[in-house]
Formats: sequence, structure tokens, C-alpha cells
Amino acid sequence: MNNINEKNLYPKPYKIIDGGLCMEMTSKQGSFNRRLCNFTPRLISEITVDDGLEVTKRLRLGGRLSNGRALPEIEINGSELGSFNWLLEKWGVDCVLEVGRNVKDSVRHAIQLTSQYADKKNLYTVTGWKKIDGEWHYLLPGDEDYDVTLTCKLSRYLKGDSCNEDSVRNAYTIHEYPPVKKEVMIPLLAFVFLTPLGEFMKKAGCEPKFVLFLVGHTGTRKSTLAALFLSFFGNFTASDLPLSFRDTANSILHNAFTLKDVLTCIDDFHPSGRQEELKLNATAQTVMRAYGDRTGRGRLRADSSLMESRAPQGNAIITAEFTPDISESGTARYFAIELKDGDVDLDCLTVFQKVAAMGLFRQLMLGYTEWLRINFLYDEKAEREFIGQLKTDFETARECFRRDHPTVHGRIPETVACLKVGYNMYLEFLSDWGMMNIVTADSMRQEFCDIINAQAEAQSKSVSADKPTHKFIRKLNSLLESGQAYVMKRNEKYEPTGAGFVGWEDEKFYYLNCDSAVKAVRRLCEDSGESFTITPKALLKQLAEEGLIETKDGKSTRLIRINGKPKRLACLIKEKADSIAELS
Repeated sequence: MNNINEKNLYPKPYKIIDGGLCMEMTSKQGSFNRRLCNFTPRLISEITVDDGLEVTKRLRLGGRLSNGRALPEIEINGSELGSFNWLLEKWGVDCVLEVGRNVKDSVRHAIQLTSQYADKKNLYTVTGWKKIDGEWHYLLPGDEDYDVTLTCKLSRYLKGDSCNEDSVRNAYTIHEYPPVKKEVMIPLLAFVFLTPLGEFMKKAGCEPKFVLFLVGHTGTRKSTLAALFLSFFGNFTASDLPLSFRDTANSILHNAFTLKDVLTCIDDFHPSGRQEELKLNATAQTVMRAYGDRTGRGRLRADSSLMESRAPQGNAIITAEFTPDISESGTARYFAIELKDGDVDLDCLTVFQKVAAMGLFRQLMLGYTEWLRINFLYDEKAEREFIGQLKTDFETARECFRRDHPTVHGRIPETVACLKVGYNMYLEFLSDWGMMNIVTADSMRQEFCDIINAQAEAQSKSVSADKPTHKFIRKLNSLLESGQAYVMKRNEKYEPTGAGFVGWEDEKFYYLNCDSAVKAVRRLCEDSGESFTITPKALLKQLAEEGLIETKDGKSTRLIRINGKPKRLACLIKEKADSIAELS
């Protein structure tokens, strides 16, 4: 028993007799030894498990049967110890508890009294920044000071072993010999170095609330590129990315909580059929809203009390052959980067895959997080100033982008500002390591702004295209052009006949029967595998808010005389509708 004298294992009144645990008792007739079980269980270690939200106890037990055979070491939840429901499953039928009152309590008591010989361990099952004994520490598996354990698909996360000038310089050469065009590489780097700031961005009230979508058809090396940039946080290749759209949404979100302040990848949004597309779209919608709102699903304990929700705590790249059909609000929660044939330099990619496999990217990330800790997190005052500076930098970047791009969706300036904060911090780190001078750093900042602004404008157009109002107008235009739907001139004297009639027109307006028009658009979307679920009433409200229909007296429809008869119709402004249709 690990060099422990078995005779001294249990204090009185417990003792070992014939290889079994006994308890010395007294009665009127004198003292006697009561046999409790035919084995001698003991505590090997008490493990305090911190999963980032709850702290629980795990107990590691060992023991020996009365015949001298050593029992295998096992782990159980601390709350299970006294029930002994684990005994048969873990140690089998040979381990027998005697019959009698309080036997279980006595054996449990005896086990706990062996804790004087047990190790005490702290185990973290979550990554990222954690304040331990008053000091910030960045947790990843492979940590020299703390036991951090991730299981299954997350087991490839790994901390760098050291960081020196050579490892920073070798990693910095990615700017000199980019493995992919800079319009792709720069946002990815910004996202990587934004990620360890998550804890403090959250405290500053400007936590990143988006995912990065890497979009390209088969063969463009999406997964390979994602694995390369995940290698700042572990040892990854395209075949062992941590998460996938083949996982359930609940599994993805559970792991998204565990992966605090690190980058992950949800790989392969690639539906193979209509039914699978509906399923993956639903998963994508769930994931996008979780990251976009930083909220977790509410759950109940067994006693019906409410558990704290587990929101995503890190950042995620999604690889996809095309972006999902998840509506305007879903689209606004991701930032898309398109990867085309020829964008990847395969020779440079191979070189940097070797650099990543050698652990140089992990070493650079170790240097970055240590630099943050030493320069900004050395005491509470410095931490407050750091959080305040992050908030100021974020708000300045956001307002600057809003001023220059007043018509973009409200989420896009926040996304741009987050990426800018991450990239600026990365450049400051490289500058402190002597990798660049002020002129070079300013040039790289300008390059970032040029790239990210162009991509943000493209993203804004994608968000607008997914607005229900724009989608309705584009689909209606398609129906009218194909002859599947028709409108009549307002001054025509005969009544409409046949299917497909949706309203009238003149030089200024389409006068639409909204129910008929929405029904026709919804049918077209269903036939093409798209969704269009907004109700006519909600659609009219949005059309009015965006100034696409003419209203009167606060109503979204107007009484229009057609052939001398009043009809309540939606007056869609032709000039605006045609402008939207031309962008499709």
C-alpha cells in the first residue's frame, strides 16, 4: 500500500484482522472485534475538480482483498462514497460488506480516516485565465504548475513549454512568407490573439460576440488552415480538429464552455441532403446564438433547482462550404472570410505546418499570455487599468468604424473593434520582443484596417441580403420575372384570373395583396430548400420600418381604389424594391 504500514493504516477503533477491516466494540460481556468487510479500502488521493463554474470532489481509492490481492485504483464522486453503489461495479462481487446496522457508515468512516496518508490535488477541467491564490494564471494542459485535464476530442490542447526570442522570430516569419493571402491570414491572426483577452474583454463589457466563418469549396484547405491557427493553443491537424457539425449542438456548447480563452474549430458545415441541411442549419443557429449572445441553455438539477447556464467562453472558427441559411440575426453573429482556389501557398503552408508541429506557435502563445500577465495583470490596480484600456480601445475603434460606415448592421462595428483590439495587442507584443519598429507596426495596422474594412462591408451586404424584407423582395422579383406570379396594371378594367396573381402596379408602386405575395414567396423558398417563416403582419411592419412601403395614419396598408372598388393593399415603393432586386 505505497509503503504505508498496514497495521497503522486505520486508527482505533478500526483494525485489520485476517486481511479484512474490523471494528473494536464493547458490550456488557467485554470487548470484541466486529468484521465490517473482507477488504481494506483506503483513500489514495482527494481531487478537487474545478470545471470553471462548480468545484466538486473526486476520491481515488485503492485497497486489498483479504486474500492479499491488490484492488485496482478507482475514482468516484465524493458524494458517492457513503452509498457504496460503486462497490460492485468498480471492484466486483469478491468485495463483500457484512450485514448489520451502520456497517456502511463505519466503513465510510474508516476510509475517511485514512486521509492522513492521501494526496491532496487540484484538477482543472477548464482552460484560460484563472485567479489562483490571488494571481492570474493561463491554464492549458501541459502546465508545469497546475494539473489541467481535457478529455476525448479536446485532449490535443497543449501549453507551450517555453518561449524565447528564436521561437517568436520563427513564428513571426508567417508575415514574411504568408501561407495564405493576407486577406485571410490577417483576420485569422487578429482572432487568435483576441482570444486570450476574452476574460478581460468580458469584464470591460465588450466580450467578442461572433464566430469566424471560413468559407470555401472542397479542396481549398479550410480545415488545414483552421488547424494551423489552432496550433497556437495545441497540437492540431485537419483530421483531429476538436469539434464538428457531426457532434450534437449540446455537445458543442458543453465544450465551448470548457474551452475558455482559447480558440476552437467547429469543422465541416457540409450538408449532403435537404434533411441534413435542416439539421445542420438548426445546429448552426444554436451555436451562432450561443456565441453571439454569450448565453447558455438553462438546465435543471435532479431536484428541479435551476443550474447556472454555461455560455461559450472562448472563440470559434467554423469551416463551411457555404454559409448556413439562418436568417439576418444569425448572419449578423458571424464574420465570414472566403477562401478561394489559389489563396493558399502550399509550399509555405507545409513549412508552417512543420513550425506548428515543432510547438513554435504554442511557444509564441505562451510568451504572449506571460507578457499579458507580467505587464498588465501583476496587481489589482494594473488589472483595472488594463480592463479600462481595453474598453477605451474597443469603444474608440467601434465609433470610428460607425462614423465611416453609418449604414452597416449594428453588430459589425463591434466585430471589427474586437478584431482590431486583438491585432493591436499582438503587434504591441511583437514590438516589445523587438520584431518590428514603429514604422513597420503602423504600416501593419493600416494594412489590417484596409483588409478588415473591405471584409466588413461585404459582411454588411450579406446581412442585408438575409433581411426578411430584402429576401421577400428578391424572391418576389424572381417570381414576377419567371411568370410564376404576376401583377396587373392599376388602370386595367378587367378582373385578374388564374393562379399567381399578387397585386397591381403603376409607375411608382407595387400594390400587393400581402397574404398572396407572402404565400407565393414561401412556396418558392420551400421548393428551393430555403426558409421563409416571417408572417405577413411582421413582414409589413419591417417593410414600413425600413421605408420600403408607403404608410398612412400609422397603418402598413392603404385603401387603394382599383376599378372603382377600395382594396386594402401594401404599397411597395418600386424604385427601392428594384434597387434591392438588382443586388441579388
